[in-house]
Amino acid sequence: SSGVGDDVTFASMVGDAERAAAYLRAHCGVGTVVLAGVRLGAAVALRAAGFIPGVGALVLMAPALSGQAFLREIRAAAKVGRLSGLDPVMPPESGVPLNANGFHWSTHLQQEIDALDLTTTPALHIPTLMLTARSDRRATRLAEAWRVEDAPVTELPFPDYDSWMQDPTTSTNPTETFANIRAWLAELHLEAAQQPAVQQTQVAVATTLTSDKFIEEPIQFGPDNVLFGILCWPREQAAAPVAALLLHEGSSHHIGNGGAYVTLARRMAEAGMASLRMDLTGMGDSPAGGNTRHPHYDPERIPECIAGIDVLQAHGYPMAMVYGLCSGAYTALQVTLADKRVVGNVIVNLQKFLWHYGDDIRVAQGGNRRSFKGYLRALTNPGEWRRSLTGDVNFLAIARVLTQRTASRVVNTVRGILPPAPGSETARVRQNMRTLAKRRVQSNLIFSDDDPGLSDLRTQFGRKGHKLAAYVPARMLLLDRADHHFNATTARERYYDLAVSMMKAAIAEHATNKPPATAQARVSRSIRQHKSEEHAVR
Repeated sequence: SSGVGDDVTFASMVGDAERAAAYLRAHCGVGTVVLAGVRLGAAVALRAAGFIPGVGALVLMAPALSGQAFLREIRAAAKVGRLSGLDPVMPPESGVPLNANGFHWSTHLQQEIDALDLTTTPALHIPTLMLTARSDRRATRLAEAWRVEDAPVTELPFPDYDSWMQDPTTSTNPTETFANIRAWLAELHLEAAQQPAVQQTQVAVATTLTSDKFIEEPIQFGPDNVLFGILCWPREQAAAPVAALLLHEGSSHHIGNGGAYVTLARRMAEAGMASLRMDLTGMGDSPAGGNTRHPHYDPERIPECIAGIDVLQAHGYPMAMVYGLCSGAYTALQVTLADKRVVGNVIVNLQKFLWHYGDDIRVAQGGNRRSFKGYLRALTNPGEWRRSLTGDVNFLAIARVLTQRTASRVVNTVRGILPPAPGSETARVRQNMRTLAKRRVQSNLIFSDDDPGLSDLRTQFGRKGHKLAAYVPARMLLLDRADHHFNATTARERYYDLAVSMMKAAIAEHATNKPPATAQARVSRSIRQHKSEEHAVR
């Protein structure tokens, strides 16, 4: 969706729900619409139900009925998070946005949610499924009040809520609850229900999202079209022949962590560059099919990324630059090695240069703690002290990991004096970098200055990666005051600037000044299509 964070209000969310219902009726021919939402989304559904005619049912999953309590919870989580040391949580009236894991809540949105109170909402007398999380007394009380008014409300527990509201790496979908919702809706037989007549509104149907700077198009590709991505390119000019392939981190989908890839893709388009942000199978809109393997370091993801490069080439971009963070950085590095059309990469906070498939990602994550410098910095962060007092910090595990790292550093220092043993992991890693250097691949390794991935970098290339200098044009940048996910406001802006400038460097090295004719034709076709759509709307 277009727009910026400051445009988002609770009222705009409700309005979006109204327009979505109108679109379903006009474009899909449906008569009955069910509104379903989670947390704040459930509050949007509840409020929108009063404005949308002919709503067949409501599904409210752990609804945020008290905006004040919900905002207090979000702000409390931000205060104890590691980001609080980089983006302190300021009072709503300060005018400083709240950074909630990379998503920014404007002062106006915070104040609007703080004033929201749906705890006494009158019964709507439409079938309602209330899924209450553990200790969700407000939802229970509202369900009881509606039943007193003879409203058809069903209350069910939400047993898999806690396992859903976890870090993306360990979060699991609430399949049990989804099955309960589906069964409840099936019993209503809404498809046969006679709903009040509603005004049919003409809705323009567009296959692209267009602004004055960019054009975006959702695409399906790969074997049996099971892969999904968003292609983004400049609106008024032909893009350079080198395009970006943006690979998501962990279990985040194609928007990137905190929506970073959406902003990056559009900034690239403004600078004359195209991009494809894609979902690997089992993530976002790319179904897993029969593949139940964990996607983070799965070698089967490499041909999926190559299919993404095929898409870019088919659209007139014969060369690619691959971007990735954390597990996405590992995938990006492997794709660079696997496909000679890749002329550059931006590898952010890579944790391992070589991954032994079969290792449990959660075990790796458990030992993947911050550097010693990171823990020293944490001592100045009030949020970290709060986490310590609540028992969220495992001091024994931290001490064990730091001791192991110290011992490993001593061993690696001694080993670094001599060439790596033939066939060793370090020899293989350096051979990979030698291969990329011969291809003149613009390899850019970016690390936060206290990231745990620096441990493996030191093992393979010495302190601060100084031995990477032997593999020009590869280079490494160490950024201070940057978190692992680059969610901090300043760190993310620096990342955007670096990502665009590194793309320009790859274009200067590998591309001619004249873009491919197919790319030029595509821009002309897109402009004509957009003008046709504008005419249709008018």
